[in-house]
Amino acid sequence: MTQRDLRKYLQRHNLRQSDLAWIAGVNVRHARSWAIGEYAVPRYVELILNALEEGCITVEWIARMSDDKLPADMKYV
Repeated sequence: MTQRDLRKYLQRHNLRQSDLAWIAGVNVRHARSWAIGEYAVPRYVELILNALEEGCITVEWIARMSDDKLPADMKYV
């Protein structure tokens, strides 16, 4: 997944970099570095985003599996 692909994905799903950070289990600086092309998007992030897009998993599932609370303001549908 390229930086451009990631940015399109975030726009298409109305996600912020902070949402991406929560989904990937990293801090916002990591997500920002992927979005601006400073670092390549890790393969595991691409796989998670593809699984979300295809409906194989949900952000609620991620929250249950990680014991992290789903952010109240996350807009992912």
